[in-house]
Amino acid sequence: MVTLQAKQLANAHAFLARMSAADFHGVAALLAPDFKLEFFPASVLPPGGKPTLNREETVEFFKRVTDEVFEYIGFLPPLHTITGPDAVVIHVESDGKSRKSGKIYNNQYMYTFQFCGDKIVRLRQFVDSKYYADFFGTGGVAAAGV
Repeated sequence: MVTLQAKQLANAHAFLARMSAADFHGVAALLAPDFKLEFFPASVLPPGGKPTLNREETVEFFKRVTDEVFEYIGFLPPLHTITGPDAVVIHVESDGKSRKSGKIYNNQYMYTFQFCGDKIVRLRQFVDSKYYADFFGTGGVAAAGV
């Protein structure tokens, strides 16, 4: 029998796998209707200046960034994973390439997934802010001039 905590861990990994496959319909299926994505640290400019996105905005944001900014983008196997009641934390590195400049994008992310049942209700995305700023410049991903 699969425990709820095991299902939550599987869904956190499924989120990363579906993001890597650009399966945004599959990503949306993992998210609760009241899902929220929060960007951290505060020094990283979130898209449109909004520090929090809802479910629909999140799916559209990731789809747009994948389609417009990157030739390819995905995640390498997790570097570290922590699980707890209704929470999963995954440290992972991206594997991507800028569509415009050809620059390689290998930023590190810390994702904290919060669950209600087996659905993701909140995702906090932490990035290496120095790498992010060096790659995207002062306008961040919203400017997407790379």
